Amino acid sequence: MKKRFKKIYVEITNICNLNCSFCSKDNKQKKEMTVDEFKTIISKIKDYTDYIYLHIKGEPLTHSKLDYILTVCDLNNINVNITTNGTLLKDKYNILNNHKSIRQINVSLHSENNKDNYFEEVFDTCKLLSTKMFINYRLWTLEDNKLDKKSTIIVNKIRKHYNLSTDIVNKKIDNNTFIDFNNLFIWPDESLGLNINAKCYGLINQLGILVDGTVVPCCLDSNGVINLGNIFVEDLDEILNSSFAKDIIKGFKDNKSICKLCKNCNFRERFISNIKDNNNE
Repeated sequence: MKKRFKKIYVEITNICNLNCSFCSKDNKQKKEMTVDEFKTIISKIKDYTDYIYLHIKGEPLTHSKLDYILTVCDLNNINVNITTNGTLLKDKYNILNNHKSIRQINVSLHSENNKDNYFEEVFDTCKLLSTKMFINYRLWTLEDNKLDKKSTIIVNKIRKHYNLSTDIVNKKIDNNTFIDFNNLFIWPDESLGLNINAKCYGLINQLGILVDGTVVPCCLDSNGVINLGNIFVEDLDEILNSSFAKDIIKGFKDNKSICKLCKNCNFRERFISNIKDNNNE
């Protein structure tokens, strides 16, 4: 029986139209995945998950063949989540609105851009799209989810546009539209000097596939530091059954990090308590 993942991240492009300071820097060659490469990936992973995220790094809406990429997902009954900086939502509305495979669009409202009427365009486009899919506005906050000045301004824009009361109840704007607050985090880096040992969802609930086909344990390894193999030359089952992958999984289950990058990832502190709660259910 094949292992099932809650989600698999597929980086259809690592090219972005912005250069936000909170995003990690990488040294990967910039490119976009061809439609044939994407078809190969879907054929190899569709029996392992029902949900893919078209994002690790890069802005997925910049992909020149986005319409074809989403058609492949439609034909394979794959549910798609897209994370975007929102700058191209209006331009890509017709494409996004035309595909049944899109389950949710996550919009990072903290993107650093100079586009005129950015918020109005995002909110108006998302209102239209929300009749067919979930919309999730993402905001970075300070420690303990406290709003900084920028976040407060953005929240007030949301309240005004959606005619909301002072409080956004349960972070829900309407039936299909939500707002998600998360503390700004430090991207994992082998040079951080941490020594974190904890459970992790990597290779247990999720994995990632970079634009060049490199398979990694999670979406935070944008440089492919933990290279498990290449989906273009190996089957996923072969990659998952390697001794390296098995050692990583066993380590996470035993509260251990066998990879230096994982030892230097403080993002895991966010969901350690969630894993404990799930294990006690």
